[in-house]
Amino acid sequence: MQLETAHAVEITKLVEYVDRKEDPVIQSVRTHQHNTDSAVLQSTRCLKTEVQKETRKMKDSIAEKTKERWHGKRRHGQLPRNLDEKLVDIEQSYRWLKSGDIKGETESTLVAAQDQAISTNYFKNKILKEEIESKCRLCKQHEETIDHLTSGCPILVKNEYLMRQDKVCTHLHYSICKALSNETTDKWYTHTHAQASV
Repeated sequence: MQLETAHAVEITKLVEYVDRKEDPVIQSVRTHQHNTDSAVLQSTRCLKTEVQKETRKMKDSIAEKTKERWHGKRRHGQLPRNLDEKLVDIEQSYRWLKSGDIKGETESTLVAAQDQAISTNYFKNKILKEEIESKCRLCKQHEETIDHLTSGCPILVKNEYLMRQDKVCTHLHYSICKALSNETTDKWYTHTHAQASV
């Protein structure tokens, strides 16, 4: 069956090549081909379509198994498990990976953070098995995990989270001003609300 499939794929590729070319010699081959063995070509095209469907099924199956293995990993599977548990737009969550407009170093740091592989006290204590307290160095109340540092530390909430939210709002305001053709600065991070002309 695999030999027949390979043969069908090659015949179809050859037919497609001949169909696309405008060379006079190739046109005569195309005319001869259509007059002699159109039934063979038709069955070959049908077989190629079946092969493409089977290939898609196989790729989907491999992707699903890879996803299951990823989810099953104790540390590296934390992000996908967390995304499944919460109300999160998964497509948007991974969009930054597909767009490719960040530096490699930044991407590797973000992926490490998502995998909980940044050198926090929790990571050092639980994963690297170092003799170190796993509590947060700032609040000393909770485990020092990536989730805690990015959104749950009572010390950071007073300033750092507020500054981060202000930056998000500034970027949003800048984008709206640009979309409305209001006068803005060249860079979003130099934009202020007072600069926007209403």
